[in-house]
Amino acid sequence: MKTIVINLPDRKDRIQTFNANNPNLEYEVFSAVEGYKINYAKLLSEGFDTDHNWIDPILNTPLTKGEVGCFLSHWHIWNKCIEKNEPIIVLEDDAILTDKFDVEEISKLKYDFVYLGWKEMDKSEKIDDKFSKPVYPYWTLAYMIRPEAARVLVNDVIKCNIIPVDEYLPTKMPEIKVAGYKENVVEPVSREDGGSDVLAKSRYDYFLDFKTHAVTVATDKTKALKLFESAKAKDSTIINIGKNIQWEGGVMEAGKGGGHKINLVKEYIADKKDSDVLVFFDGYDTFLSESIEEITYRFMEFSERAIFSSERFCWPDEGLATELKAKNNTQETPYQYLNSGTYVARIGELKRIFEEHIPNDGDDQLYVQKQHLTGKYDIACDVEGYIFTCYEPQIEVRNGQLFNPVTGCYTCAYHGNGGEKQKVWMSKVYNHYYGFNYIPTRKYEVLSPDILLIDFMSKDMCEDMISLAEEKTFRIMEGDKVPSQDLRLKEFGQWEKLEKHWNEIVYEIVWEYWHPCHMWGLRDAFLIKYEMDKQRELRVHNDASLVTGSVKLNDDYTGGLLEFPRQKITNKDIPVGKCLLFPGQVTHGHLSSKLESGTKYSLTIWSSRYEGDIN
Repeated sequence: MKTIVINLPDRKDRIQTFNANNPNLEYEVFSAVEGYKINYAKLLSEGFDTDHNWIDPILNTPLTKGEVGCFLSHWHIWNKCIEKNEPIIVLEDDAILTDKFDVEEISKLKYDFVYLGWKEMDKSEKIDDKFSKPVYPYWTLAYMIRPEAARVLVNDVIKCNIIPVDEYLPTKMPEIKVAGYKENVVEPVSREDGGSDVLAKSRYDYFLDFKTHAVTVATDKTKALKLFESAKAKDSTIINIGKNIQWEGGVMEAGKGGGHKINLVKEYIADKKDSDVLVFFDGYDTFLSESIEEITYRFMEFSERAIFSSERFCWPDEGLATELKAKNNTQETPYQYLNSGTYVARIGELKRIFEEHIPNDGDDQLYVQKQHLTGKYDIACDVEGYIFTCYEPQIEVRNGQLFNPVTGCYTCAYHGNGGEKQKVWMSKVYNHYYGFNYIPTRKYEVLSPDILLIDFMSKDMCEDMISLAEEKTFRIMEGDKVPSQDLRLKEFGQWEKLEKHWNEIVYEIVWEYWHPCHMWGLRDAFLIKYEMDKQRELRVHNDASLVTGSVKLNDDYTGGLLEFPRQKITNKDIPVGKCLLFPGQVTHGHLSSKLESGTKYSLTIWSSRYEGDIN
């Protein structure tokens, strides 16, 4: 009788342990199906599906990638048994044969399926002193299978409901002549020695047996660029179900409205599987800080089938505050009031939640809040900001992630819900997280010999940079021979994007105009601040730079002109966001004239003078 040992290709260590534990056994290795390499689309393409309602009865967890791989591995072996038309002993690579393991005895047994090592989950039926008839057995550690049993197990019915093989086999016991040794003749290695390649070690080990649809409603796509750009940065796709749609949801900036969003979502999900998941984002004031896949995995950690974001304020009906807070009082956080601007849910549950009519100009948030309060729906609020964080003035970038210090959670999406103040703050947070997007143009204008003008930053971007900078401290740099109130971009967390833009875009302009000038990258970059009661001007000087870039960040001041005395040029008429490029040394001495009113901000960029010249 042939013996087959199931082993994952990348777990040769387990085969070595198996050989050490079972030194005299002859066997054939079956290369196990690597569940972590199978996504849901691939599973469907191979003719399988899963039981979407299955939950582990002991751990209360969904199907794992390892369990899918394990099931398919056994399924292939059962087919092999049918193909060869002979019985097979099947062992997993954590099996240890006892001295009672006897191949000859096993081969003579008249049963179609015999458990050699198993765990009794429900009282079995006695056959004789040596064997029992399993009723609810666990483990596929070791068994003997004949073609008669294999044919039952590979019946097409399994192709629509994969569950863990431990759970599948008991469902087939009534159809199979089955027995199990009362005293196991095969035992598993201890968890400490072998561990498990099937159980989940983290949320990423769960098998996503559904499709996740990420959508937004952006009838004006230009207002949703941050959402789409952030999705692209996170290798995610968001479908705009508001494309080419005439908005009928009212003027959201003026108050209540947004029912049209719900109706568009209802239309979109009408023909989608109930087991699929939908992630929704308000388009104009939301951006991603993690991928859609990460959002999906975090959603899987909730037991509820619909998760809505939560905010600090009860809007639009303050009269619901007490009820909503009571509904979400499981954790003490400031976010106790359901917000409908971002959510993730099983589509089947969304169909139920959105079943009642809402006019296009009705208020979407009020509608969902009232549905939540009925208690009829499986809704939870993300009161920790674990997936979605609504407007939070303390939000920060930490370890390359968006961190909510109020709850101690790294969040996946930020929603700047509220008025203009909140949306401005959202824009600041976005720029802080992703860095500023400089204008990628290679066109330039020659203002005078060796002074070029290029498009560099948008006005909004300049305002955001000033706003973020004001949260830091401007100071005079130690050893500065021409001192000014500076804030270096390296300290500001905005260096990388600028460096990339300079090396990839500005370099080409410099090469074309000053050819054969060579560039060695960025040396330094810093904001300079001029104030009436502090530094108001800067004397004539040259820069420690091969090529300097100077950007006017604001224009709500008087005086304070950037002047080139030798070239008789100033930046008086240069628009905010434009960048002047000029040689930093010898030929282009420059100054900042005395500030007469207001506060002046400028961005100065220095390129390296030679290789390794970095400040």
